[in-house]
Amino acid sequence: MTTALPLQWDTPVGERTTRGRVRYRGSLADGDRALHLHLGFDGSGPPFVVVPLERDDDGSWTGELDGIDEHVLLDGAVATEQMDWDNNGGANYRLWIGLDPVDAHVHARTRGAEPMGFDSLRSALASGGMTHALVSWQDNRFVDEVADGVPWLSKLVWVSPGGPGPDEVRRRLADGAAGLKLHPAYDDYPADSPGLDPFLAVAQEAGVPVTVHTAPGHSDPDLVRRLAERFPQVPFVLYHTFLGPPEGRRRAARHAQQLSNLHLETSWCRSEEVRRLFDEVGPDRVLFGSDAATDGPTHYVRTPPNIELVENYNQSLLTLARRLPAETLQAWLVDNTHRLFRLAPALRPAEAAEPAVGELFSRALAMAQRAVEQVTPDQLRRSTPCAEWDVADLLRHLVGTVQRAARVAGSTRRFRTVPGRSDAAGWASLCAAAVREAEGAWASDEGPPADLEVPWGLLPAPAVLSGFVLEVVTHTHDLAVATAHQRVLDDGLAAPALRIAERLVPGSLRGSGSAFAEPVAAPDDADPWTRLAAFLGRRPR
Repeated sequence: MTTALPLQWDTPVGERTTRGRVRYRGSLADGDRALHLHLGFDGSGPPFVVVPLERDDDGSWTGELDGIDEHVLLDGAVATEQMDWDNNGGANYRLWIGLDPVDAHVHARTRGAEPMGFDSLRSALASGGMTHALVSWQDNRFVDEVADGVPWLSKLVWVSPGGPGPDEVRRRLADGAAGLKLHPAYDDYPADSPGLDPFLAVAQEAGVPVTVHTAPGHSDPDLVRRLAERFPQVPFVLYHTFLGPPEGRRRAARHAQQLSNLHLETSWCRSEEVRRLFDEVGPDRVLFGSDAATDGPTHYVRTPPNIELVENYNQSLLTLARRLPAETLQAWLVDNTHRLFRLAPALRPAEAAEPAVGELFSRALAMAQRAVEQVTPDQLRRSTPCAEWDVADLLRHLVGTVQRAARVAGSTRRFRTVPGRSDAAGWASLCAAAVREAEGAWASDEGPPADLEVPWGLLPAPAVLSGFVLEVVTHTHDLAVATAHQRVLDDGLAAPALRIAERLVPGSLRGSGSAFAEPVAAPDDADPWTRLAAFLGRRPR
């Protein structure tokens, strides 16, 4: 069985403007009969658009979709000319046009098409247009077996006071697991159990989030809050927000308002409830999840509706896509989960060799936000690799750089007053707002003008964006070093940033008044971060 989803975009999300290419690897792909993709737009029914598919050498089929710029998503199925259909087991296929959604909460405990089977999960995600998911189950070894080598799954390590041991958890995180999963109700322990502390210490050490099933009893949000207070550097995600009466969700939201390391996930929440959570907590700390595939292959399209018997997931998602601001939808379905769990974008081989500057900028912003979120009030007076700056000064410069990047690209947003020198949470909030604005400004359909006026001259837009990449990457590294949080760094950014520095700020052009000091010597065996820091005048620590 192929490890890919049956129907996916071949065209990256940033290039899907008026047209895009899709690739099909489903149950009809092995035959020689001509195939067609039958599509409806934005949840509409017949008449459908029929797109011919062409077979590639690897046995998959591709087709070009035109006129997609005015739509949110596509729903469809594949058929032969003899009208043999692959409609994804009756669930159909969904493709989102302007984003690549992530499901932050799925399970697999068997291999087949029964509820919580791997085949069932694959069908369910394809029917919802999900491009990635975070998977867990109590049997970590089984999750390893079905998820290893599957590009659309990232694993969580299921832990409880009874095990697995901290060393095994540490090993699984080193092997690529994205975080931890706690289910106090299923494993029968109170969510604030001191027996969890060794595992939470490992999560803090590794810089990964902890997801927690929340419901009445052992999984009550009040108990999860106590964990978050004991480990303020660990992000906690309240799965379901609260699987129970509405008052529990209100309590969960209040806890998230008061503790910046609490995040809410919206499985089994009606679209009306999701909008309320955005209003109560803000769009930066609410994640989409579905609990797939507890309702089998049709989890997203269940009839009768499975979300409080009011709507199914695809109905809810389409309703919210039509009503939410684009930046809120993007944060909920994509950015928050990518940032929190450090999910790397899927790169094609040609892209992996030298990422485009736009991708470098997006990754640099995500890294900066992670670094700022880790700063604690007691660290704001610490010295930094930047001469004469403490951490508070560095935050002012880094966040100001991101704001300037947004303004240069055309943003007119007025940011709120700079936080006080002891307000670490205020800096995190201001940074998150600046990151959203900068990403949106540079990725907008209009885009910035071909040439831009910046303090260092009138330059082509790609050169300006390269300069911002260098500034953000460099000062984020400075911040991570100063606060001892190097684990938040994206190691794939150091070498590209050094190449940018060698082009834009060669040592021969630096001296008094330059933004960067003259280069210093780096050890022969120095890693890329040390080489970048040395080239920009930071002495190795």
